[in-house]
Amino acid sequence: MASLVAEAAQLIKGAPAFVHCRDADAVAALLANMRRDGPSKFQVIADFDYTLTRFRLDDGERSASTHACVEQSPQLGEDFAQRTRALFNKYYPIEVSDIPEEEKIPHMIAWWTSAHKLMMEYKLHRNHLKEMVKNSRLQLRGGTEQLFAACQSHDAPFHIFSAGLYDVIHAFLAHHNLEKLGMHVVSNMMSFDQDGFLTDFQGTLIHSLNKNSKALRDSPEWDRIKVIILPLAPVDWDNLGDVFMCKGLATTNCLRVGFLNDRAEERRAQYLDTYDIVIESDPDMSFVNELTDWILSASSEGRKTE
Repeated sequence: MASLVAEAAQLIKGAPAFVHCRDADAVAALLANMRRDGPSKFQVIADFDYTLTRFRLDDGERSASTHACVEQSPQLGEDFAQRTRALFNKYYPIEVSDIPEEEKIPHMIAWWTSAHKLMMEYKLHRNHLKEMVKNSRLQLRGGTEQLFAACQSHDAPFHIFSAGLYDVIHAFLAHHNLEKLGMHVVSNMMSFDQDGFLTDFQGTLIHSLNKNSKALRDSPEWDRIKVIILPLAPVDWDNLGDVFMCKGLATTNCLRVGFLNDRAEERRAQYLDTYDIVIESDPDMSFVNELTDWILSASSEGRKTE
């Protein structure tokens, strides 16, 4: 076991400058335990918007969330776009403010509910989604497909747990031929009538501040949940609620990795109080993949240390 801890410590020591670790010794010990346990006890829970996807694109402008794929598309007209933009301008400052979380929650419920009602009012059709995704600013971080593939090759479940839109996520994965990699998506799922128009959303509303383990309990892989890496990095630079997505899960080891996409100097200390590892500067998935590959390799040397 000591040799595994030493290997893990070297991984952390060799991390790029934009990777910060709250307690390097504790994280090295945690990584060593995960490597020792091997792929059979490994599982990923990850947010989608601005975690698996980029925060800013090459032009320096912000990329799209799954809701923005719909709201910024010309498919539903300019009036729809203006009304959803007005919701953003009203509620986003509340989401990223310093007021207590319990005071934010009613506003987040109102924001998500109003946005979803507008999609129904303006007759969103199932067939719109493919075109919306194709022409959107939604883009995966580099190396994310490699992360999906690594988990699939080791039969390690990969859960995408998002306050976004289930059907947009699946349309995006299908557009990029990634559904074959077997990710399990938990998000706000649309209901369509027989003519293909949106009529409602199924199940409990998932917004940015209520993501927790309850929605995961119906997962077909629930009985395999033992170890979690990347348990919901933040949707945005100020959204720390995602870290509670693993709350309530019977985990033996849980490594929390957060992406701090913006205002890093201002938010770093707060994130390091919440996450084991904080990744800044909106990079690709290279460091996450390095950790994942090392854990999943489960070498004979690692097994001898059990």
